Amino acid sequence: MFQYRWEMLLWAIWGVVYPAVAMAMWRAALVGTGGAAQIGGFGEREFAGYFLLTMIVGHLCTAWDVYEMGYLVRSGGMSPKLLRPILPIWENLAANVAFKLLTTGILLPIWAGIAILVAPRVSTDAGDLAAGALATVLASGINFLWGYLLAMTAFWFTRSEAVGQLWFGAQLFFGGRLAPLTILPEPLQWAAAAMPFKWIVWFPAAVLLGNLDRGQILAGLAWQTAWLTGGVLLFRVVWRAGLRRYSAVGA
Repeated sequence: MFQYRWEMLLWAIWGVVYPAVAMAMWRAALVGTGGAAQIGGFGEREFAGYFLLTMIVGHLCTAWDVYEMGYLVRSGGMSPKLLRPILPIWENLAANVAFKLLTTGILLPIWAGIAILVAPRVSTDAGDLAAGALATVLASGINFLWGYLLAMTAFWFTRSEAVGQLWFGAQLFFGGRLAPLTILPEPLQWAAAAMPFKWIVWFPAAVLLGNLDRGQILAGLAWQTAWLTGGVLLFRVVWRAGLRRYSAVGA
């Protein structure tokens, strides 16, 4: 990560761009309502707080294996990894953590500068901060593990990158990156509740924003634990099936 520090910096800053654009978009939407103070309970400063937190949570939960696994399988780059005494997923996990450790220090002053500029409004207490930290850790695990599960479609399909684009697009819409889920129409909220995306970005951000009561927080943490546990169990099945299927040019 230190060797490719400028590339890491560019990727880290890219994580700031989309939430900043969404923040500006909803600010413009408030202006376009003809003077309405709020949209779905969110005013300008509430939107600022929400998208600042999605910016932070989104970075801490980022994962990219779904975009890289296809190349490793097609090129045979997976073969030497399989000769090691540990599963390749542990190497990917270590790289993921290293990226976040390196880039978070760079992004902290950027996040602080944005917070000063937009003056977000949050109603967070110590309990929300503790629960939000736990929710962010669980969300990071869910995004990494389920992204890795999708990445393993490369064992069956020649081009799996499109799966990654579908995953990212669905996360924008159903994960609360495009808009807070609570202001979406109810059918879309129901659909989001049946997918993992809600628990990756929206839920930790909502907890840290102070928008959820204790019952909602406990229920959300239970859902996160269920998605993480299900991902671990499914990984064991899919990984074995994928290895039996694996056949690459360099294998």
